[in-house]
Amino acid sequence: MKTQFTALKKTIGLLLLAVMLCLSACGAPADQVEDSAPPEQTKDDTPPSSEPAAAGAEDTPSKVTHSTQGITFEVSEDWLQAEGMDMFYTDKNEVYGLNGVSPLGSYEPQALYEELSAYYSGQFDTFSASEELTAWQSSDGVDCLTADITGVYESVLYCTKVIIAPQKNLVLTFDAQAYKDRQEVTVVRLVLNQLCESLTFEIGTKDEITGNTFLCGDGSQLCLQDGGDFRWYQSAEDHEHQYYEGVYEVYRGQEAMDQVASMTEYGLTMEELKQVLAANMNGYIPGGSKPSDFLYATGELEDDRERYQVCLDTFYAVILHNQRLVSSPEEVREGGNSTLYIGFYLPELGMADLTNCNAGSNTQWTFQEKTA
Repeated sequence: MKTQFTALKKTIGLLLLAVMLCLSACGAPADQVEDSAPPEQTKDDTPPSSEPAAAGAEDTPSKVTHSTQGITFEVSEDWLQAEGMDMFYTDKNEVYGLNGVSPLGSYEPQALYEELSAYYSGQFDTFSASEELTAWQSSDGVDCLTADITGVYESVLYCTKVIIAPQKNLVLTFDAQAYKDRQEVTVVRLVLNQLCESLTFEIGTKDEITGNTFLCGDGSQLCLQDGGDFRWYQSAEDHEHQYYEGVYEVYRGQEAMDQVASMTEYGLTMEELKQVLAANMNGYIPGGSKPSDFLYATGELEDDRERYQVCLDTFYAVILHNQRLVSSPEEVREGGNSTLYIGFYLPELGMADLTNCNAGSNTQWTFQEKTA
């Protein structure tokens, strides 16, 4: 998910930017009425039922999967998506969906939630919110933290579910809006919770390195076999002369952090790795980290460079165990050293941006193809 990051202190603003928009923009589908007010009832109109549909009812609409901004969730197939938004109209003049997405960055989840809740509290006529985040898991098993916020503004009910996924570097606000005189809080909250229970993540869900061939920044080519063997050719055009071969290991996410911290010869502690990860989650610039990058990311220095979203699950450690140098079919030298590479894979660029921990230099591996 490529993002142009602004100052970290604007993170909460990104989440709140749309909070009041759906009242005016999504009060009713634009092709049905011209304004956002609910249609007037006649004496023959039947008010929408506030009772949830019975499980397994024959007329219960099928679900469809909506994919956006690195996540997916399910909505009823008869809901109508609001133009340009991840919010959906129901046939009861209600709106449900994803209303805000932001990186967590170097924020502590509880601290961010408290600021978010404090801001929300001043936006409504009546307001209530959970005091603390609680543990929660998405449907694909990602550990998250969540809290509920409820408010009423000018007779419109807002139910918000804040979901923070630290390992994905995401803060999500799912929102439901309904006219207070037509719907009960418990019913609106029930539908919103059902929507959130279908949440899955598309960020950092698979190994992007194992078994693939990459073109390296110096013109060399790295071919990683599925079985754990590799060949590193000095030139992508010449596979006959001067190449290394051996075996490799790939670690991803927390497993990568644990592996690197265990390799004490490199002097990288878990605390240092966590600090590096937190700083890079504010907005990552490929090409090697510099001390000034943190100041750019937090908005203390002006910056218009493209930044990318990274997280724990896109962090990699790759170890190449060189076993032999092949200069020609007749000249093979046995033995070699092992090299540790750590860094992030950026799917938007199809590239692993890595640090060679032996040499202290930056390298970029650009995906070419699946290794034959």
